[in-house]
Amino acid sequence: MKRILLLYIITVFFITEGHSQTSNSVLSKGDWYKFAVDTTGVFKLDVSLLQKMGINTTTLHPKNIRIFGNGGAMLPQKNEHFRADDLQENALFVSGEEDGVFNGDDYVLFYAKGAHDWIVNPVAGTANHRQNIYSEKAYYFLTVTEGVGKRISAAAPSALSPTKTLTTFDDYVFYEKETRNLFAIGTQWFGEDFAIENTQSFTIDFKNAVANAPISVTVRGAAISSLSSSMEVSVNTQNSYVINFPRVNSGALTLGYASHKTGAINNSTDKIAISISYNNGGNPAAKAYLDYIEVLGKKQLVAGENQFSFRSFEANNTPGTIAYEVKNASAIFQVWDVSENGNPKEITNESSGNNFSFKAMGGSLKEYVVLSSSDFYTPIIEDNSQIKNQNLHAIKDINYLVITNQELTDQASRLATYHQNNSGITSQVIQLSDIYNEFGSGSPDITAIRDFIKHVYARNSSAEKKLRYVCFFGDGSYDYKDRLINNSNIVPVFESFESFNLATSYVTDDYFVMLDAAEGTMLFSDTVDVASGRIPVTTVQQATVVVDKILSYYKTDSFGDWRNTITLLADDIDATGEETLQKGLERIADSIKKSKPVFNVNKIYADAFKQETSSGGERYPQVNTAITNAIEKGTLLFDYFGHGGEDGFASERILEVPQIQSFYNPKTLPLFITVTCEFSRFDNPLRTTAGELVFWNKNGGAASLITTTREVFISTGQRFNERLIKILLEFNDEDLSIAESLMKAKNGFSSTQKFFIYYLGDPAMKLAIPTPNIRITKMNGVAVSQSLDTLKALSKVSFEGVVTDKNNQPLTDFNGVLSTTVFDKPIDKTTLDNDGFGIKMTFDSRESKLFRGKSTVENGIFTFDFIVPKDIKISYGKGKLSLYAENAVFDKSGANFDVVVGGINTNAASDVVGPEIKLFLNDESFIDGGNTNASPNLIVALSDISGINTSITSVDHDIVAILDGDQANPIVLNDYYETELNDFTKGKVMYQFRDLSVGLHTLKIKAWDTYNNSSEATLSFLVVSDSNLVLDHVLNYPNPFVNYTEFWFNHNKPNEPLEVQVQIFTISGKLIKTIRKMEQTTGNLSRSISWDGLDDFGNKIGKGVYIYTLKVTATTSNLTSKKYEKLVIL
Repeated sequence: MKRILLLYIITVFFITEGHSQTSNSVLSKGDWYKFAVDTTGVFKLDVSLLQKMGINTTTLHPKNIRIFGNGGAMLPQKNEHFRADDLQENALFVSGEEDGVFNGDDYVLFYAKGAHDWIVNPVAGTANHRQNIYSEKAYYFLTVTEGVGKRISAAAPSALSPTKTLTTFDDYVFYEKETRNLFAIGTQWFGEDFAIENTQSFTIDFKNAVANAPISVTVRGAAISSLSSSMEVSVNTQNSYVINFPRVNSGALTLGYASHKTGAINNSTDKIAISISYNNGGNPAAKAYLDYIEVLGKKQLVAGENQFSFRSFEANNTPGTIAYEVKNASAIFQVWDVSENGNPKEITNESSGNNFSFKAMGGSLKEYVVLSSSDFYTPIIEDNSQIKNQNLHAIKDINYLVITNQELTDQASRLATYHQNNSGITSQVIQLSDIYNEFGSGSPDITAIRDFIKHVYARNSSAEKKLRYVCFFGDGSYDYKDRLINNSNIVPVFESFESFNLATSYVTDDYFVMLDAAEGTMLFSDTVDVASGRIPVTTVQQATVVVDKILSYYKTDSFGDWRNTITLLADDIDATGEETLQKGLERIADSIKKSKPVFNVNKIYADAFKQETSSGGERYPQVNTAITNAIEKGTLLFDYFGHGGEDGFASERILEVPQIQSFYNPKTLPLFITVTCEFSRFDNPLRTTAGELVFWNKNGGAASLITTTREVFISTGQRFNERLIKILLEFNDEDLSIAESLMKAKNGFSSTQKFFIYYLGDPAMKLAIPTPNIRITKMNGVAVSQSLDTLKALSKVSFEGVVTDKNNQPLTDFNGVLSTTVFDKPIDKTTLDNDGFGIKMTFDSRESKLFRGKSTVENGIFTFDFIVPKDIKISYGKGKLSLYAENAVFDKSGANFDVVVGGINTNAASDVVGPEIKLFLNDESFIDGGNTNASPNLIVALSDISGINTSITSVDHDIVAILDGDQANPIVLNDYYETELNDFTKGKVMYQFRDLSVGLHTLKIKAWDTYNNSSEATLSFLVVSDSNLVLDHVLNYPNPFVNYTEFWFNHNKPNEPLEVQVQIFTISGKLIKTIRKMEQTTGNLSRSISWDGLDDFGNKIGKGVYIYTLKVTATTSNLTSKKYEKLVIL
């Protein structure tokens, strides 16, 4: 685990000054080699190591050897705190460089800072180690082509007399193993498990300890127990102290506790024996873990066979000149002052005796290293040491950054290229390794990502060229160091230090885009400066699917009146106080009705449906169906408020993983908002969440999500949801992307829980809200400015209107299609209080559709007509005309509330004949009794001179499907019906069945016209297993033929890409022609492959009988089938 980074504040060395902007990196030219170190100290590079990197040492001039790097300690979180802006050159000691040849006995020495460091307060006499949570290694960069390098110089000796002579120093060591994260959250990792072996011993080397001097020992551990428990610590067999852990309360959000304590004893040994015993307080199920051990004490200044570093708190606290005496001078190769990182100074021995003596000024904490000629550390030479030139520091005037790894770069580039070419956004894809090299000194420190983004944010030549969006293209994980099997740390996330509470812990990308000087410590008052989004994918295949979906959202074939619909889903009441769930969403619905009435609000309040009891608990099967229908019919925005988790919504399981995986809505992808707990906790690679599955679904799901990754409080969720919706739906005419809307909602919101509300998707994506406006100008030939007719039952009405710009000026060049939905008056509904809390809520709902059809728009003008169904509420009230138009370039929307609905036309013409019904599956070539797949598309073609009734006002007048005689579970199809273009008398129902069983099925459809005349039709069909690719009715037509024929076949894989191969053979078996084609059909019939009767060389073949093979491979399911048939050429 890590120490909280705010401890930097007490470090006496820490410099709080801004870092300058460098416009070119040292890595931009020359040959560069990267290597690693695993500790702090002096390292040696010789000929063999340089050759292992790939350097030609025979032509190498040793004076040109240069090493750059900033050490491996974690970068400071606060933006205003100092960090080097580029790689800094380190001073070297090079033995044998004067002859200009790097011989076999020549070598390079340099001082390197490892990954872990210490937060030291010499005044208080304390030191706490800081575990690097990102890496166990530090990285440095070597070049031999960029001129003469920097060398270690001698420290200037002091001529002043010392006020104090020191023969001891302060040292500190730590022990820590990071093997387990207890709850898969946060940055705290722990080591040894005390649940079974409750007493464990540890030995800490502390060579040359000052005899009988005090040492302090700090131990930190964690416990998970329903009873109070403790750890007893003894040092050198002396009982030192007890660490107490509180009990974990049942149902509490805090799942465990960590604590630490420091004790002191007098010590005279070189090995510190520490024993830790865990007392479970009588709870055998208790668990406890060690975090770390720290030892701080004094040692003798004695040189030996090993190098060692030293410093003195006493020197720091003493003004004037200090003398140091290091015993056993004959064992010393050199002594360096390494207080200034990257610029060591060699210290001259001022004594000719047995001690190495030197003087230095006191009053500050100096760091020294004593070197032994037999103990230099060896760098780690990794594969592919040589790196390419790069220059991220030169990037400027970029609106959109996509940050990813090398493997996913191609897919990330598709996204960046789209916006570069279509959105007027300058875009660039950046690989993480390049960011780490330039801004993290090679280390995978996530703050390097933030520093790079801040660098680009500050380098714009004009306001319109400023950085606006950052896409983190790759999955993230709470495991930065890949300790987990199948870890998915592609693009790291920021994890909170809190690791025991799912409500106060958080995972966030906001850290990377909070760029003001005083920010970086994640205060709720910190604000986001750049909109960000994450695409949590791990493989190229997964990335391809998601990018395909995102780009399809921008295509015109995704146009449709579904973009006029908002769906609100509320959980029921499972505990006192939870009435806020449905009341909160009803407030949002009311605000939409008031501020954006163009939207049609679909309310799915669970408690308004009948709750059913099953063996697994309470369930709402009608709600499950309503959710799937809402997604698949299409909704611009789907907003859920209620309980949930990584497997779906609500304790009644109103949305589950199989349901999500079966969503089929490739052209109606919503923005999915989940104000619930952990629905998209993507940073746990050990568990796939429901939110990720919604995003990854290749056949639908969502184009993007605003979603939660930890447990959110109901009150916080409600306040944030209301705030967000107003911005997303442009209540104040905002023009923002979805991510920018989330950014605006977060800024100024006073809760740290906002950090874990995530945007998954393309941060430049705007919600596909059609632009205004569409206006009705006439009803029944009368201008709407005059008194209008009433929409009476059985009356035939006509409307005229115009498509306009946002200022209501007609668009005379608009030519396209209008989709109209005419709603009856809203009705009041009441929740059922299924769980008996005595709370019912009345809400309004506009559900009954009197007409849904399409008409042509020419030069901005449109007309449509229809007959009002007999089934309307006779009482008078305002209806709603919901209007949507598109011209294959852009789309528009509008609404009209001026028309009154009610009464009945007593002079209506007579109609006693029911509608005509034709039934098909997948496409209109289907014949009764045919084969189909397990999830076929039902097509119901309806026609009637009076139009089809879709009103739901009366009982039993719906378009209903009965499958296999199951009268108890009718399928209501009203919402799936739409008229043909410019003809209200004809239309189609399009509905997809789900996972039908293999075998014979029967289907009965009943439909009503607007006069309440009904008709029925039946269809039988055979479902064949989707586990096989079934081919039937294979033929070529015409057959016989002269110079043209088509190959036809039926299959059971509609909507799946098929690789089709036709090979024609002579009767003797000679192959004369091969035809290959990729095919994808919406139905079961394929007939797009043709042949002109020529062979593979373009020659006409002779008359006669030939054999052909049809081989089809379903590329998604990887199934293949083959058939043989004959053809005749005349």
